[in-house]
Amino acid sequence: MQATPTTWEKLKEKKITLADYLLMPELNHPYEIIDGEMMPSPAPIPAHQIIGANIFIPLTQYVRAKELGVVLFTPVDIILQRDPLRTRQPDVLFICKDKLPGTSLDDLEELQLLEITPDLVVEVLSPSDTKKVLAGKLIDYQRIGVKECWLVGRETRSVEVLRLAAEKSDRVGLYGLGETVRSEAIIDFRLNVDAIFA
Repeated sequence: MQATPTTWEKLKEKKITLADYLLMPELNHPYEIIDGEMMPSPAPIPAHQIIGANIFIPLTQYVRAKELGVVLFTPVDIILQRDPLRTRQPDVLFICKDKLPGTSLDDLEELQLLEITPDLVVEVLSPSDTKKVLAGKLIDYQRIGVKECWLVGRETRSVEVLRLAAEKSDRVGLYGLGETVRSEAIIDFRLNVDAIFA
């Protein structure tokens, strides 16, 4: 007796278009769509989630207190291009209020697609993030105009901050335990590296 294909197997068999994407159920599992091809990732381990939360929580508190915009936590798709469909799911992202469709969270809830370029993206690195995979993500972020990317190394207990431009990325800083990460995209935001890995 042949097993019934799972939702993932069905999605992996075809090129996903924007129309398909809009009809898909909400999936609470990490995946990206690269040129129409569904690319599922293993669910993050608890340490990955804790590190992401240790960045998301203080960043959200700071952004809300200063009324700077909105901070979102994975999984949330950024639509990079519609045809062929290409999405990315950074672990944490910040969007400046000037780019938001309105002045309240209700306005953001009305968005069916997130096609707004984040000012900052955070990638908590996993074993699956090979140099090739990471280079592809950075190229995509550069192409849509993301200003800053944090690469957070679980094993190295470090945060590399990159300033992104259309054709290159420059390292602004590499911060380890006992040091404080500084953001150029969010003025005056500081985060102690020890707190990220606590």
